[in-house]
Order: sequence, then structure tokens, then C-alpha cells
Amino acid sequence: MKNSLVKLGLLACLGACTKAKPAEQIVIEGNVQNIQNGKVYLADAHSWKRLDSTQCQDGRFRFTLTPDSSFTPQMVSIHYTANKPVFDTTTSTEQLFKRIGHRMLLLRNHTIRNPDSLRAAHVRFSSGSTAFFLTQGHTQLEGDAQSEDGIRVIGNRETDVMFSLLTADFGWLGNLEGAKRAAKISFFKNKITQNPYSYYLLQEIYNYKEQYTEQELRELVGSFNPEVQQSTFGRKVNQYLVTRIDSEQPYPNLSLVGPDKQKGWLMDNGAKVNMLVFWASWCGPCRQEIPQLKALYAHYKDRGVHLVSVSIDEKPENWQQALGQEQMGWPQLLVGKEQIEQVKQKFNFNAIPFILVTDSRGKELKRFSGYEDNNEALYRKVLEEKLSEKPE
Repeated sequence: MKNSLVKLGLLACLGACTKAKPAEQIVIEGNVQNIQNGKVYLADAHSWKRLDSTQCQDGRFRFTLTPDSSFTPQMVSIHYTANKPVFDTTTSTEQLFKRIGHRMLLLRNHTIRNPDSLRAAHVRFSSGSTAFFLTQGHTQLEGDAQSEDGIRVIGNRETDVMFSLLTADFGWLGNLEGAKRAAKISFFKNKITQNPYSYYLLQEIYNYKEQYTEQELRELVGSFNPEVQQSTFGRKVNQYLVTRIDSEQPYPNLSLVGPDKQKGWLMDNGAKVNMLVFWASWCGPCRQEIPQLKALYAHYKDRGVHLVSVSIDEKPENWQQALGQEQMGWPQLLVGKEQIEQVKQKFNFNAIPFILVTDSRGKELKRFSGYEDNNEALYRKVLEEKLSEKPE
């Protein structure tokens, strides 16, 4: 098999070797039944961008890569061309690959011992069960492409860690408070202590970084090996801590466009409380939350609460259509496409729905991430506490 030139920090060995000791190679070796002969592709698991290709003959294929000094383990998947029906986990977001005859190998989560639970996990975590970690060393893929049991990943400890936590929502704190929050953070720290080499764990902490205090983040990141702390994601966490707004500082009051193309202010300095709801028309949980918001608006609109929904839709027409469907009676604003990343950074969020509750000056009182059935009660608690305060 050939050595390959791979982008994103992976360089093949193409010429004479230097006297320096070479980096440990990355070898991915497949022995997969019921996969036709032809090209197989190594692709980024999130963007599906092809990183390398090789030939598959009688179910056997091999990728051999040599990483450079900037290499960081990443999630990848194996794509192949299939002219006959095979078992896969294709979802609506993968229709392009389906139309052109591409499939991804379904990987078996061997950390789940109960077969029924395993099949349930494949349904719930279909995208995760097609991904594994690209790491230095030898990774083997063995199994049957037409079997519901999927392909076993062997010899890859990063993938083992990821599979063992697929049902744990590692890194996600949501809206937990008090003892439950402390217990979840303790669970995260214990997992990091057990696996201090894991780039997967650090990436998941980074993905939900907005949900942590500065101290919590520093303690969690400090539990990793120095090599992991100094990786791309380790540096991103540190940069994030440097740039994010201090909790004691007020958020900026932005002027954004409304449905009538007239400008409107994000916050009302005359209100006792500002409740900023960041959402988008394409976000299912955001739409699911709207009945709760309608109930809140009806109850608090005359009590000094300024409720405003702020869309991060890139297409204004989709936003306008959703407004017509949902009929939300409170102010609606749209972040311009070119401002979306800047707004996310300024208000310290990544995922939606995201709700930020501030005082009249824009100082944060509470933040909420994601949708849960009991969120309305949590919102009411914060609003009531603020509204019951005596004027200074």
C-alpha cells in the first residue's frame, strides 16, 4: 500500500529520511466482510472532507500516514462506494452521500455489553457510531459491513474512551445547579484523571466551555497531561478564558434589525430584567421551547421583564417564515450573517437555544443552555428573585 500525503497536519513520508527519529506512524488496517472492491476514503467525521484514499481488495485495506509535529488526534470516518444495499445509519443530513452511492462504516460500541442496548445506542447515536479517532499507532477495523453489530475498532484507546461515554453527555452541564452540578463536574474530573492523555475529553470540555466558570475550566484542563494541555484545543481554552467577558461586566446593548427592517435595541435599560433568547428557525429545540416563552411573556410582560428573541438565522427569509408560523408577540431581532460569530463571542455561547437573563444594566444574572421540559420553572425562579428585590 502507498504512503499518502494528507492535509490538516498529516504529512506522508515522500523522500529520503532524515537522521532524526521519525514520528510514530498512523496505521489503519481494515478487514471488513461484504464491502466491495474499490476505493475507500478516510474523511473528517464532522465536515466529511476527504483526508486520504486507498484501495480495498477482498475486504482488506490499509492507510499508512506519518504525522508531523502539529498533529492532534481527530475524529474520522471511513467512506466507501456501495452499489448494492448494505446496513448503514444514513440520516437526512447524509442524503448527498446516499445519492452518490457512498456509505460509512458502522462501528460497534464494544463498551456496551447488552446487545439490545447496543442497537438502541446505534439508533440514538448514529453519527457517533460511524466515527473513531485518528491516532498514532495501529488501529484495526474488523467485522461485517452488512451486520447490525457493526465493525469493531481495536487498538485505539481514544476511541475506547469516546465509546464508553457516548451516553454520558460528557462535558455538558446544561442548567444544573448546586449538588447536582458539583457531582457532574466531579464525574468529569474523575474521567480526565483516569484518562489524562485523552484529546477527546478535552475537545468535549471545549465544546461546552461556556457552561463553566473560569475556575472550573482551569481545574479541568489542569488535570490533563502537559502534552494535551499544550495542544490546539488546550490553547483554545486558554485563549477563550482570556477573551471572554468578565461576569461582573455588563454585556453590550446591540442595535439589530427587526421583522419590519427597523432597528431595535437588544436590551431595555428601563426594564427590571432583560431576558435574551438566542435561537434560529432551523433549531428544533428552539421551536419546542416557544410555548414556554409564550407563557412567560403573558405572565411577566407588565411586570418589568423585557423578553426579546434574537435569531442567528443566516437566511432572513427563513426567519421571517418562522415568525409567521410561531406568532411570538414580543420583540424579534435578527443578527446579521456577518455578525453571528462576533455575537456568539460577545455573549459567550456556542449552542442554541441559549437564554441570558440580565439586570437593567446588562449584567448577567443567569444563563441557560439547551431545552428541557422543566426550563420554564427555572426561568420563573430567576425572574421572581430579581423582581422581588427591593430598590437600592
